[in-house]
This record gives sequence, C-alpha cells and structure tokens, in this order.
Amino acid sequence: MYSLHPTRGFITLVTVLCLCGCEAAKSANPAAPSALELVSGTASNTPPTAMSSVRIDAPAAMAPAGRLNTNNPDFFVLNGAVAHANNVAYVFEVSKTADFSQIAAAVTVPVNPTGTTMMSLGSIAYGQTLYWRAKGTDGSTESNFSATLTFTTPSGPDAAASGDPVVSIESAWWTNDRWRAFFFALAAEKGVSLVSDEGMRAMRDDLVARGADFQNGWRGDYRPRLFLPVPGCPIANRPDVPACSYSRTVDVGRYGREWEWVLR
Repeated sequence: MYSLHPTRGFITLVTVLCLCGCEAAKSANPAAPSALELVSGTASNTPPTAMSSVRIDAPAAMAPAGRLNTNNPDFFVLNGAVAHANNVAYVFEVSKTADFSQIAAAVTVPVNPTGTTMMSLGSIAYGQTLYWRAKGTDGSTESNFSATLTFTTPSGPDAAASGDPVVSIESAWWTNDRWRAFFFALAAEKGVSLVSDEGMRAMRDDLVARGADFQNGWRGDYRPRLFLPVPGCPIANRPDVPACSYSRTVDVGRYGREWEWVLR
C-alpha cells in the first residue's frame, strides 16, 4: 500500500470503506446528458410496490483518465438511470491493480441530482498508476460496475505539463455533449457561476488534466474560449502546438455573465 501526499494526509490509501459524501455541486447542471432519460440518477418519488421493479443502472465513468498533470484529481461519473429506488449512492472503488485484487480505497457518496456525481480523495502520491470504477446501490439493490478507467499521477511536484499526444487519453474521444456536462459540473463544483479570470483559474488544472485548456491559459492571460483535446494532437496548453490541437474550440461566455457553450 502507499500513502497520499503528506500535506493532504487526511486519508491513507489502504483498503478502506469511507461512508462520507463529497460536497454536492452548488448549482444545477444545465447539460444533463440526454442519453440518461429515465430519471438520470435521482431517486424516484414513487415508493416500490408489488407491481414495480427497482432499477439502478450503472454510472458512466468520466474522469480521471490517462496521464494527469495533477496529483489531486476529482472523480466524476455521469449518473445512471434510477427507478423505484430511494437514497441511491455511488461506491467508487480505486485499485492498485486492473483486476481490483488490491483495493486502495472504496468511497461512497450520494447521487448528485445535477446528473453528474463527483468524489475526491485529496492528494495522491506522485508517480502512481491507479484503476477505478463505480457502481450504484440503495442498500439492497446494486447496479453493475461502470467501465474501468486508469490514470497516472505526475512524477513529482515540479513535473511540467504534458505536451505528449493525447491519443491515449480517454477524454480525447468524449463527445461535445459529454464535455459540456463535465464543464458545467466542474463550474458548479468550484462554485464559479460567472465568467471570470478567477473562475477559469479555478477550473484550469482539472481541464488540463483531461487534455483541455482555456485560450492563453498557459501564459496566464485567460480568455473565455476552451480548446478541447483532439485524438493524436498535443494538448493546446503552449504556443508551439500544431493547428490540429485547436480544431475543437468552444466559446464559454462573456466576462461577468453566466457560462455558455458555443461550438465554433
């Protein structure tokens, strides 16, 4: 087993079951995924009856994945559909091995009604490769597990942002709708409802860790335009990347106004 970064040592990554929930997102996500039409991970108000059948679909793992530029990642899933179930929560399992024979942490958090649920472990040791998945439960009925994602933390606190191609990063293949859902969930989680340099700065590490960046974010001159990752192209977080790195561009609003999502 290994330990989390000592400055954030509120939890040791040994086999644990943490029943504390992470802070719920502070505002509704306006981009709840259209593919999750049934109840989108929220508890049904209809009590189970003899004629009803409890249904808890597996969540969809979103992030973290690939080589990260931070050792403090947040874990995000898209909620699965839920019917005739109450008090549904997601169990996030983090493992040192792909077969989950060495569970490092198991954390349970309540389903967030915005459509995206987040969990955080705090700082993780540098140079670690971990695997994670999630499932839903109401205490008696469980869903299947989500797909497994894997990620690697940077080699040290001074590691440079990766300029390698993002072809191996799962988020390079996210649809625009999935990126939109992630972006608004992240803004809600960070508590930044209006476009500002401070808001972009608060979100940047999480975005760069998934292959996206704000225009001029690499030099600190933030602009409310987002470059999404493109398979096979470097992350657009420095001035010398090829043109392909800018081929998925989104305008995210005007200063002092609410975030928007306008594909260019």
